Formats: sequence, C-alpha cells, structure tokens
Amino acid sequence: MRALVVTGVGGPEVLQWQEVDDPVPGPGELLVRVHAFAVNWADLLMREGRYPGAPEPPFVGGHDLVGEVVGHGSGVDSPPVGTRVFGVLGHPGACAELVTAPVERLYRVPNGLTDEEAAGAAAPYLTADAAIVTFGRLAPGETVLVHAAAGGFGSAAVQLCRAYGAGTIVATAGSEEKLARVREWGADVAVGYDDFVAAALEATDGAGVDLVLESVGGDVLGRSFDCMAPLGRLVSVGASSGRSSDRFRLHTLFEKGVSVAGFTLGQWVLHHPELVRPSAERVLGALERGEARPVVGGVFPADRVADAHRFLAERRSIGRTIVVMA
Repeated sequence: MRALVVTGVGGPEVLQWQEVDDPVPGPGELLVRVHAFAVNWADLLMREGRYPGAPEPPFVGGHDLVGEVVGHGSGVDSPPVGTRVFGVLGHPGACAELVTAPVERLYRVPNGLTDEEAAGAAAPYLTADAAIVTFGRLAPGETVLVHAAAGGFGSAAVQLCRAYGAGTIVATAGSEEKLARVREWGADVAVGYDDFVAAALEATDGAGVDLVLESVGGDVLGRSFDCMAPLGRLVSVGASSGRSSDRFRLHTLFEKGVSVAGFTLGQWVLHHPELVRPSAERVLGALERGEARPVVGGVFPADRVADAHRFLAERRSIGRTIVVMA
C-alpha cells in the first residue's frame, strides 16, 4: 500500500508517498481502507521537529481519518465490512491507504456526514467535549471565551458550548471572514486577538469569563488571565503559535482562585480509552441531532498533500483541512 512518510525534519518537501507493507489487524482491531484524513497543527509541528514526544523520522504521519471497514482482527466481528467509520488513532499513522486500529477508537459515521466532514471530526470534537465538560466543568449559563474559534478545535468548541447550554460565548479569530463564520456557529461576540480582553470584560459587565478554551499559547494565553472571573477555569489544548507564555505566574492562580488544566486527546486515547467513551457518546449525539456540524475549510487530493500543509500553516483554513485519497 501507499503511505505518506515524513522522511525528515523540514518543510512540506519532506512528505513523500512511499510503498510500505500492508498492515494486518491484531486482536481487537479493525482494518480500514482510508477514504480521507485531516491535516492537524500537530502534523505540522511534528514535521518541523517541534512536537514533544513525536517519533523520529521516517514515520507515517496523520491522526484523524474516515474510511470503511475491510477486515477484522481476532475477537472482533462488528461493525461489519463496508461500514463507514471515523476516529483518531492516538498516534501518527492515518495517512495511508490502509490502517489498523482498536475497535473502540473508531465510530460509525453519523447519518448525513460526508467523508470530508467526518475525516476531521474526531480529534477536535472529542477534545472540545473533554475541555468543556470534563476539565472545564461548564455549568448552564456560564460565560466562555474560545480562542482560534475559526479552526478545527475552535469551531467544534463554539458549537458544543452552545449545544451544552453555555451563556455568552466570546470568540477570537484572525480575519473578518473568520469572525463572520464564528458568529454563524453560535458566538455572541466575535473579536480579533488585539481586543479580546476588553471585549470579554464588556460582554460580562466586568465580571470576566468563567471558562477559557485555549489553543494558541504565547501572549494569547497570558492575556487570557486578565479577563477571567474569580474561580474561573482555563483549559489549554495546544499552542498553534508554537510559543509558551512568559506572563503565567504562580500568584495568578491563588490571587484569583483560577484553575488551569492541560489536555491532550492522544494521552486519553492511548492510556485511558474508558474516559473517551463518555465524550464520544455526547459528541455523536450532538452530531446526530444536528446541534453540531464539522467545518471543512479546504479539501486536497492526495498528490497535493504538501499544499494542504501550506494551506493550514498559512492560516487560510476555516475549519479543517482534509486530504482525500484516490
């Protein structure tokens, strides 16, 4: 089969389609023919050698996928061959014609979703649900600040916050086009990164937001503490800026009584799959009921995967960037 191999550390030119051995499903696994996969920020950072814990090149990239079941390992007889499934592997390897994965990491595609929509749904929606419910402890009517709301995680977070009963939702994005889309998905206030502190305080009558969902890092993370309510929560799920914050200080925690949590879906998928199931059930329910719909910002054929990486890196994508297999 063909697989997309990250042959070294560098730009998109290090991505090469190569012939590799077909995978064989082990006990408890499904064999899936991949229809499409998503390009994540993690994929870009891994390719650039800037993702902690990433494998050394060469390795097959990719995490999110959609496809159809074509085989079963021992102990597995469902879902049947031909069933469309989507999911996130928890480790690189989704960019291939065939993949194997434990059956509990793959879900039937909800009715009405296209391959392009389903390919990028698992990681952002499962991450958003865990950040909102498990770590963020969102209560009905609470105010939320969602950063990078036009991206894969951010668009999922805005939709799920609205579906889960949030009050005022403040969202950030980097262009007028993105801000307009964010409002369509349910944000009450959509604002650029320069003005979000003032906008969040104004939207909450000076009280500050109860929950911050953060995926940018750097100065955006640091300034978020300036518009949090006492006893508020901040959940960090990534750093698309590639930068840490120099404004995070210990007394920020106990002076305002805020709590900070970090979350990586891959750790749950690999080490605590039992914790993923409740998130998956809530997300699948929201998708089935039409309360959320995956946002696709760009679709590329497999022979243009380098362009897909550039498209995401240049922040042109609104929602997910998807690569479709032939």
